[in-house]
Amino acid sequence: MTCTDHFAYFLETPDAEQKITQIINCNTLSVTQMTRLVLPGMVDRGTGLIINISSEMGVRPHPLVALYSATKIFVTYFSRCLHAEYKSMGITVQCVAPLMVSTNMTHNMQVNCLVKSASAFAYEAVNTVGHSSYTSGCLSHALQSAALSLLLPDWLRMSSFLIRVLKSLPNTKTCWRKASQRKERFTVTKE
Repeated sequence: MTCTDHFAYFLETPDAEQKITQIINCNTLSVTQMTRLVLPGMVDRGTGLIINISSEMGVRPHPLVALYSATKIFVTYFSRCLHAEYKSMGITVQCVAPLMVSTNMTHNMQVNCLVKSASAFAYEAVNTVGHSSYTSGCLSHALQSAALSLLLPDWLRMSSFLIRVLKSLPNTKTCWRKASQRKERFTVTKE
């Protein structure tokens, strides 16, 4: 759950009090409370698997999506710490930090080499269980994450210049709607 459909300063969050509470409840409180509920049984059985979904937005700080980025790094650290605490008891805690997956949250964006469908992503991510306690979930996202860390270093990502550029971008609903319309026109013209 994100604050807005576009890059925005923290104080520009619409219905801020409600939205902030929703994001924290969805992205952090739910993770800790579900873990509190399922972990005791796993400890009793001496085996278990918890998979928590973080985000590439939580790997490094991302201005203009500050709250979302902060809640996702919480998920990453919480998961990695729990894995260290409970792996000797037969419990695996895996953190998955994907990039773009075509879901309702991303307005069901077009699947391509950079954007995975939800089912394709889930299939690949499940195959990483037992191999890594922290993963991007699929090879495409791991490569994108590596490229982003090289091409968009912290000094640039945190710069006033990039914040101005990102702030000037249209909101995501507008972008996805226009892309969808172009696709429909192309499909109609092609037939």
